[in-house]
Amino acid sequence: MHKFDNYKLGKSEEEINIDTIDDNVNSTLTMAQQATRTIDIISRKLDPAIYNTPEFIEAIKQLIIGSSRARVRILVFEPSQIVKRGHRLVDLSMSMSSYITINVPGKEHGSFNESLFIADATAYVYRLQSDRFEAKLNFNDKRASRFLIHEFDEMWGRSRSDPNLRRTIL
Repeated sequence: MHKFDNYKLGKSEEEINIDTIDDNVNSTLTMAQQATRTIDIISRKLDPAIYNTPEFIEAIKQLIIGSSRARVRILVFEPSQIVKRGHRLVDLSMSMSSYITINVPGKEHGSFNESLFIADATAYVYRLQSDRFEAKLNFNDKRASRFLIHEFDEMWGRSRSDPNLRRTIL
């Protein structure tokens, strides 16, 4: 298991290969805790082990509290399953909808099976297969991050909101 405490967003340039759930959780959390502007996520089921922990939710809250320009964009493929089992990040998005947006990709991306986390357009955790934990990550690779954000933006532009992910006010 890797220790990510010594890695700094925007400074540590080493590309790291990981293959365990713990390394995915720890690297993503470390990046989220260090982010100051943006987080972009693509996840089929919004992996609960990674994104539904109190520590991750607190990191997102701190990002938003720390900057009025903070933005979190999330693309999920199975919103009804996510809502059915309950998810802290969905709950947080409903109470902080000015900062957190969760959308569903368009039908043309239905077979997309990768997983992606990008922090501050600088750091990323990328899994080629969303149901596996082999990933590569880097805390400071703006070039690769720009490429991944371009892919994200293309999907985001064709995405839509989902009624399962919106708060109903009575």
